[in-house]
Amino acid sequence: MKIVNVDLLRFVPDRDAYELGYERFVVFSEEPSSLPDSVLKGYIVKAESGRDLISKLRKAKDDWFVGVVGNLKVLKSAVMRRRVDIILDFPERELDYVTIKMAKEKDVAIEISLSKFLNAEGFRRLRLIEEMIDLIRIIKKFDVPFILTSGALNFYEMRPKRQILEFFKFFGVDVDRAEFWLERLIRRYTDPNYIMDGLEIEEYEKG
Repeated sequence: MKIVNVDLLRFVPDRDAYELGYERFVVFSEEPSSLPDSVLKGYIVKAESGRDLISKLRKAKDDWFVGVVGNLKVLKSAVMRRRVDIILDFPERELDYVTIKMAKEKDVAIEISLSKFLNAEGFRRLRLIEEMIDLIRIIKKFDVPFILTSGALNFYEMRPKRQILEFFKFFGVDVDRAEFWLERLIRRYTDPNYIMDGLEIEEYEKG
């Protein structure tokens, strides 16, 4: 199963949101069990410390995408945890060189979202753009898994995938590579034939 048009959100969209052309949404919540079956369930882990992170990760179910937010110390711990899929984006996120490089080694994706740019103005937006360019430079150097999303907190922050990719492409982001990593991540949870890169179950027709 190949699902291409996917976005990562922080809220459950109404039916009109699907008119933006997405096939599925991954919705991140602190209580994924309460999410409707119409969305792919994401577990957002908001941790204050490494111990808090480990405690909350124990609650993650096998069919939940798991994303983490927190301070730099928490994110350093998160990339070392097998159950973590994504370091989620947020305006105050801080990532250093070592953590980004470790995300590659541990196969943890880094989300880069449009939402935080929409909610910033002037010098703050410029600073976020500079931080993103530095992040992308390191990601490219080590080929770190990364994904481009709206990261929308509400309907008004949502955008069609084309607009999201065009925004990041303007700043030199390799959007095709981002789409590769996103498809790979989604297939882990939606494609029963996908085991790992280069290893899939082939289906044969009888007759």
